[in-house]
Amino acid sequence: MRSPGLSSLLERVAALEAEARRPSDWLALADLYSQTETCDPLDHRLPANRGNALWLADCPQEALHAYWRAAQLAPSDPVVLRGLGNVQLDLNAFELAEQAYARSMQLDPAALTAWNRSQVLIGLERYPEGYAQAEERWRIPSHRPWRELAAGGVTTLDQLQEPLLVWSEQGLGDTLQHLRWLGPLQAQRGPEAPLVLELEPCLVPLFRQALPSHLGSLEIRAKPDGPAPPWPHRHISLLSLPWLLKGAPIPAGATWLDAANWSPSRPLSEGRPARIGLVWAAGRKLDHPVTAREYHRRSLDQRALGSLLEGLHSLGVVIVPLQFGEEQAQVDPWRRLLSQGLAADADFATTAALVADLDLVLSVDTSMAHLVGAMRRRGWLLLPHAAAPRWLRTRPDSPWYPSLRLFRQPRTGDWQGVVDAVIAALASELEGRMC
Repeated sequence: MRSPGLSSLLERVAALEAEARRPSDWLALADLYSQTETCDPLDHRLPANRGNALWLADCPQEALHAYWRAAQLAPSDPVVLRGLGNVQLDLNAFELAEQAYARSMQLDPAALTAWNRSQVLIGLERYPEGYAQAEERWRIPSHRPWRELAAGGVTTLDQLQEPLLVWSEQGLGDTLQHLRWLGPLQAQRGPEAPLVLELEPCLVPLFRQALPSHLGSLEIRAKPDGPAPPWPHRHISLLSLPWLLKGAPIPAGATWLDAANWSPSRPLSEGRPARIGLVWAAGRKLDHPVTAREYHRRSLDQRALGSLLEGLHSLGVVIVPLQFGEEQAQVDPWRRLLSQGLAADADFATTAALVADLDLVLSVDTSMAHLVGAMRRRGWLLLPHAAAPRWLRTRPDSPWYPSLRLFRQPRTGDWQGVVDAVIAALASELEGRMC
């Protein structure tokens, strides 16, 4: 039986957990869990919950100590091992994270653990294993695919000669990253094989303009509101193509975006100010603790944003804001430093045309980075210390996008370190342009 003190603490925990969204909320929750552990020091779930709260607050080192305590109390608990893997991933200890996930799956082959392991395998550049493991995501109860795999899903290459529908899955950045497999897909099917691409409406004009003609018989459709419309033939998620076709990160015959109306790529040249696009905040998804965590981790704080804007201005560049959404207002204190940016109703086609007219784009980890990379235009990507595994750990470049250069936080939360490195690198490049 629980003591009255513990019951009271757990009631406070439940109330705070229901409202928690910001890192400060999760820190307060971790403190409450620490108090519960003094009431019941042998219950492994309490330090595990504290570790999860600290992980959501982006305090991975503190979270690691909490999960170690939980693992000492329950060394064969698969949920604890999965949490330990999550924390090791945030400490860039990919090998230890993979071991923790693998051990957890030995005890319980949970689909969520398999998905987490697939991402760290991709970060370890073990692509065939990673994408095979990623197919386990369909077993995650909360994962709602646009189309049901049982009704016509493709599983082998010998099914690809008939009309095929490829549908987007997960985020816009994932769609832009994985469109590269459309070329290899059509190369195996033949240019006359009918292909339908089903996408979020905001991407349709861009893809209609910028996908190459060698894809052959291609129709691009917008996903409607509501359920997926009937489709009588085979279909597959765009994110399953690297599992089916292999060849990550850049398969032979990869598809890139290019449109006839875009300005040609050009180097920085003397005689005109450099035009630099800027995106400072990730996608605003605050309705779930994990996506809210990623939003806060990937977005520049106000101090770093101001420092970046002032640093760019001091170099004499033209700053073109490319930010979507509510975060556009975050630059209001520095509005006088900015050029005209995107219209409020700009779609991805309009955005891509503007990007093509820039010398460089600076972006945090959001769909804009994938757009710039898929266009093969110059971009500098501003990353948290522990970035998404696809960006690997220490490389200043990306095997996915040869046109991108990566700048990473030197330590967790240190955006100023990223800003300083970006301004120094740009100053050096601009100075070289003048020589």
